[in-house]
Amino acid sequence: MSVSAQTVEQYMDLLQRFVCLRVDLMLPEHMVRFKQQMEDSRGGAGSVEDYTFLFRIFTLLAASQSNAPPTMSELSANLKLPFSSTTRLIDWLVRARFVERLPDPHDRRVVRVHMTSSGEQLYQIGMDYNKQQIARLLIDFSAVEQAQLLRLLNKLLDAFSAGQ
Repeated sequence: MSVSAQTVEQYMDLLQRFVCLRVDLMLPEHMVRFKQQMEDSRGGAGSVEDYTFLFRIFTLLAASQSNAPPTMSELSANLKLPFSSTTRLIDWLVRARFVERLPDPHDRRVVRVHMTSSGEQLYQIGMDYNKQQIARLLIDFSAVEQAQLLRLLNKLLDAFSAGQ
């Protein structure tokens, strides 16, 4: 049984919604380079929670690519983290050259956060890996089961979102 590209894309959208809800995700094995680069830039290893927040930051930044990059305050609010914790994580990503801070063209007091090409490449590698994993996991489901599972997971996510 095959999985359509449209179904995989729908599951990717669902995954991104889950990430924004603060669900812990593990980084794929081939992202060891990322972890090493992050540890080198920090001067030590980060916690599993730190890496989960980093993935969430990448997801938020990727979602905002069609709009103006988010401000530090917007990131902090979306991550449901104190501003100081968000600043620490962004500092870490800046030192690793995965994101950059940009001045707001309309307000010098505002700082926006944007993924660098290196960050975009890393994020895409992670998304491609996740797409492969989703397709692998769904291969034994019929098209009807895939659609039903997608509908039920969306229903579950909507229930989570309504409860927040």
